[in-house]
Amino acid sequence: MTTALLSFFGVIIGAALQYLFTRHLDNQKHHRELRTKAYTDYLRCVSEHANIGKQRQSPEGRDLATKTADAKCRICLYGSSSAIEAFAEFERLGATMNTPEQCTAFTRMVSIMRSDSAIGGGNVELKDLETVLLGVQRNAA
Repeated sequence: MTTALLSFFGVIIGAALQYLFTRHLDNQKHHRELRTKAYTDYLRCVSEHANIGKQRQSPEGRDLATKTADAKCRICLYGSSSAIEAFAEFERLGATMNTPEQCTAFTRMVSIMRSDSAIGGGNVELKDLETVLLGVQRNAA
């Protein structure tokens, strides 16, 4: 009788622990997905801003500004503290890529976002990331 009772409680405790661990892992996965989506959406908006040129006051430009603000808000909610810190530095510098300092801040921010989102992606040299993001001419300047 005691063995059966202990076995029963063992099964109940095991099932409860499995449920709690699974739920915790699912919550972590969901948060990582939200963070990655916010980072991706922001970087997509940056790319679109680079291609929109002087048409920022057009309806498309205003829509893009709205999307950018939305992605920034989600980064503030879901982003890591180091990503938000790097983002704030990029914003303090003007949130453009006209100077080497701004380009470096942007590249650093993307590197941190990449690390937050990657699962075993490994480290990438900042100069390589800057070349991919901004091109060879910009990186050589």
